[in-house]
Amino acid sequence: MVALEWSDGVEAVARDCAVVLAVPAWVAADLMPGLSVPGEHRAILNAHYAFAAPVDAPAMLGLVGGVAEWIFVHEGRVSVTVSGADRLMDVAREDLAAMIWKDVCAALGLGRDSPMPAWQIVKEKRATFAATPAVDAERPPARTPYANLFLAGDWVQNGLPATIEGALRSGDSAARLVLGMALRYGAGQ
Repeated sequence: MVALEWSDGVEAVARDCAVVLAVPAWVAADLMPGLSVPGEHRAILNAHYAFAAPVDAPAMLGLVGGVAEWIFVHEGRVSVTVSGADRLMDVAREDLAAMIWKDVCAALGLGRDSPMPAWQIVKEKRATFAATPAVDAERPPARTPYANLFLAGDWVQNGLPATIEGALRSGDSAARLVLGMALRYGAGQ
């Protein structure tokens, strides 16, 4: 790679300088035509309630049979995560907050009439790539055809699914590739 094209012009990249492209898969595909990236995604939904949970509430609780899947208790706040939430993306935020609050009340033993506190719903339609063999085959390696351009992100092949750990592993791999490149060019001498 010899240059980066920014909105305000082109910046040359020296042969011995490395670039790590750590952006969402669909952005990387726009920046690098022909790059294979996961094309199918899954949604994640998060709900946050300004609520001080009972002191005996567990810090993390997994649920089965409701809308909420994971409850996280923080100081003055309860957060909920729903993975694979594609089915919920078109549901009104107010309705989601009420449905999920019922699950929180049941899980934390708050009673059915516990008033819903201030809340926030966050919907991310492309939070993770679909964990299927076909989509996994679309994940590129961290190394690109350019000797000084590397990829990082949970969507890059790293041996793990779309997780924080996968993102960290890919960042570590990209950093190791950069260090290897630096050693080839004698950087740091």
